[in-house]
Amino acid sequence: MKSFQYRLLILLLFLGCTAKSPLSNRYVSKKKNIQHLVELGKSHWERRVDFNDAKLSNHFLSKAIELDPENSEIMALFSRSCYFIGRFIENDSQSSDSLFIKGYIKSWDHIILSKDFQNGFESVSGDSIAKTIAGLENLSEKLLPVAYWWAENYTSYLLTKPVLQRIENREIIETVIHHILSVNPEYNYHGANRIFGSFYAKIPGVNLDQSKNNFDKSISIEPNFMTSYTLRAQYFCTKAGNEDLFIKDLQLVLNADPTKLPEASPENLFEQEKAKYLLSRKESLFE
Repeated sequence: MKSFQYRLLILLLFLGCTAKSPLSNRYVSKKKNIQHLVELGKSHWERRVDFNDAKLSNHFLSKAIELDPENSEIMALFSRSCYFIGRFIENDSQSSDSLFIKGYIKSWDHIILSKDFQNGFESVSGDSIAKTIAGLENLSEKLLPVAYWWAENYTSYLLTKPVLQRIENREIIETVIHHILSVNPEYNYHGANRIFGSFYAKIPGVNLDQSKNNFDKSISIEPNFMTSYTLRAQYFCTKAGNEDLFIKDLQLVLNADPTKLPEASPENLFEQEKAKYLLSRKESLFE
């Protein structure tokens, strides 16, 4: 009798575990699927100098954030891949804009749904702008990469749009960039200064020294990151009518060794193509 009861108990325990296994298996399966998608996204990202790899990275990262939308690391890399493809790979302006839009919309949704933002948003009274600014100023360092790539995508989109759109969104953009500069100014080779350099060159009424000083800051900290020179040539030099610096910056990019900054070699290689294109348009840009 005791042997029978023992066997019955073992059978019930086994059936209980079996009953729970589908849910457990689904959880493990989803977790492994996310991990696999992220690994694929990162491995293709490391080979982003190839057009197809860059696009595959974006595809797999997009699938990963669908399954794990609260993961800030994945979101930041996805948004970065949108910016990369929009800036370097898509030649058509509408195609580039669609990448920038996708990058900044998904990043923004991630930011405003975060606890950091919500706590800041609810901490003040006032209109929605004041509350949004409070939310953005409350972002932790963990969320700053997402905020940074939101700003890269959003300003890249706005730089080719009517000036009124830049003016209308200036306060929000400045809030994000100033917050990044106060917490982690070195991120992406002083990228926040580089964003300001481009953005301030396209805002009427802003002293052009603000654009130049921000570009100079990025370059002084990391002179081997070529994007700083091409953007300074494209936005500051053309606005200031400084043809000599325009040529100097772009020739420097063309003559540079893109591998001096190994982790940014793909960006530097593509910037050399940007430099060739901008030099080919010199006459029309300074007519």
